[in-house]
This record gives sequence, structure tokens and C-alpha cells, in this order.
Amino acid sequence: MENLIIILVMVAVGSFIGGLTNSIAIKMLFRPYEAKYIGKWKVPFTPGVIPKRRDQLAIQLGQLVVNHLLTIDSIQLKLQDRSLHQQLRKKLEKEFDVFLTQTTSLQQLAEKFQMKLDANQLKENIAEKIVEQINHFFNQNKQTPIKQWLEQAVTEKDIEKVAILIRDKGIELLNKEETSEKIEIVIQQYAQSRGFLGNMILSMFSSDELALKIQRLVIDYLRSEDGYKWLSRAVQEEWSNLLEQEVQLIEPVLEKQETQQLVREIIQQHIPVEDWLTKPVQELLIPFTSQIKEKIMPLAVNQLFAKLADSIPGILKELEVEKMVEKQVTSFPTSRIEEIILSISRKEFKLITYLGALLGGLIGFIQALIFIVI
Repeated sequence: MENLIIILVMVAVGSFIGGLTNSIAIKMLFRPYEAKYIGKWKVPFTPGVIPKRRDQLAIQLGQLVVNHLLTIDSIQLKLQDRSLHQQLRKKLEKEFDVFLTQTTSLQQLAEKFQMKLDANQLKENIAEKIVEQINHFFNQNKQTPIKQWLEQAVTEKDIEKVAILIRDKGIELLNKEETSEKIEIVIQQYAQSRGFLGNMILSMFSSDELALKIQRLVIDYLRSEDGYKWLSRAVQEEWSNLLEQEVQLIEPVLEKQETQQLVREIIQQHIPVEDWLTKPVQELLIPFTSQIKEKIMPLAVNQLFAKLADSIPGILKELEVEKMVEKQVTSFPTSRIEEIILSISRKEFKLITYLGALLGGLIGFIQALIFIVI
């Protein structure tokens, strides 16, 4: 009976000492938070292991995050995940559908993003850009034959229309009373320049009669089939000659400041910028909804993730993640670090305490056996 009591007492004492020792050791990982002094003498083992090594812990955690957790390869691999692309695409489609149900003008959209759109300024910018493109085109194609650009654009029917237009305008001009007066003046001047022969002709025919006859003769000729063929052939020849010329033929006209200013004014007068700014953006986008969802959005998402993947090294370098982690850990109160670690490993620490008690009890049991035997 006495031996049993000895064994129980020594097992109990060993378990208590083993469990208490491990519990104190665990506590000493975190506490005390600060060094303790008796006078000028620093108490040993203060502060605790983690508070004492917090700066080194911060450095190690920073290196751990950068070298093993938040690495360039891991982030780039995640950005290549098709499910992530699909999620973003669905989100964009949902937001786009919501946007289409609204009525938002371009002006309102600009104001939402704190951008100022002035109609007159936009007209000037557009006109200036068009003039720049025209000048650039002619500079690049000075020695290019005009036919390369216009031969296919202008057909024989177009040439016929021009010939008919010239004929009709010519007849219209000849039919004017002013034209008849001009012809009469020319006849009189010609007759006077011929002296006696001219005066004899004028004595036989009055200048107004000659003017009328010439006027009618020319009009009848232009209206005739032969006159039309002649005019059409002349227009065709002139057009063929023009096509053989190089683009630089009209460059002097376009280089004039007056010409460029005229082009700017025409563009500004005919571009309906005010209508563009007040018209709902949705009206412009609705006809292209399917193309936007099926082509533009997937392409935009792929390009976005590709750009992000290429930019990851630079982004991580600029963010200085390692220093960021070090700074955050260093700024943590020790109590907060203790809370984080215990929230993760509380169960394991308890098992360590119980293991200490078990080992202590086992050692006490062995010691009791040795004591009894001896």
C-alpha cells in the first residue's frame, strides 16, 4: 500500500511539474511583452522570445511572403486562370446590360468622370486632326499617280453625268440675256478691229442679229448628239490626263493657309458635335451589343490580364511587399501577434502542455519504481 502511494504521489508531482513547465515555456514565447528590470539589473528571459525577436520575425515573414507565398510566378499563373477571366467577363456583361437600360449622354458621362467636353473645342480638334491627316497623306503620296486613288472610284457613268452637267450648265449660261449682250460686244469689237471689212459685215447684219444667231447655233450644237459626243469625249480626255498626273499637282493649293482654313471651317460647320454630346450613348451601343459581348469584351479581358501579368514584376517592385510586411509586423502590438498565433495553434499548445504532463508523470512513475527497488 505504501509503495502505491509513493507511485501515485511521484506520478502526480511529475505530471504537474511537466505540464507546468511546458505551459510556462509556451507563455515565455510571448511574455513578458517588455524587458523587466530590478534596479539596473535586467531580469533574465525578458522580454519573451517572440517580442525579443520581433524585428527578425518581421524580416523573415517578409522574405517568406515574397519568396514563397506572393511570388511573381504564382500571381502570373493565377492571372492565366480561365475561370478568373470568365468571372470578370460575366461581371462586365452584367454591368454593360445595366448600363444599356439607362439613358446617359456623352456629356453626362464625361461629367461623371469629371471631364469637360466643349463642343466648339471638339470641333476645332477634329478639324485640326483631319487637316493633319490630309497633309500627311499628301506628303506620303506626292509622286503617286492620281489614278491610283480615283480611277476605281469614278466610273464612266460618272464621267457621262459630268458631261451632261457641263452641257446643261453651258446651255443655261448661253440662254441668259447677259450672254447675248457679251457676244454682241465681242462681235462689235471684232468688226471694228477689221476696219472696212468689219463695217461692211455690220452693215449687212446687225451685231444683235449675229449674236443671236451665234448663240442659237452653239446651243443647238450642244443639244445635238454630235455636240454631246464631242463634249463627252473632251471631258473623258481631260479626266484621263488628270489621272496620269501625280498627287503633288494639287499640293500647292492644299498647302495654302487659306485652303486649310477653309477646310477647317467646312468641317466645323458640318460636324454635328452638339448632337453627339446630347445623344444617349446607349443608342449608339445597342446595335453592337452582340459584337461587344462576343468579341470586344473577351478580347479586352484577355488583353487586361496579359498586361497585368507582364506588369507584375514592376508592380511588386514598386509595392515593396517585403518591406510592407516587415513594417506591418513590426507595428503589430505583441499582444496582437500572440492572439494571431494562438488562434492558429491553441489546440497544439494545449497538446504540448498535456504531453509535458504525460512525460512528467511517466518520469515520476519510473523514478518511483527505482526508489522502491533500491
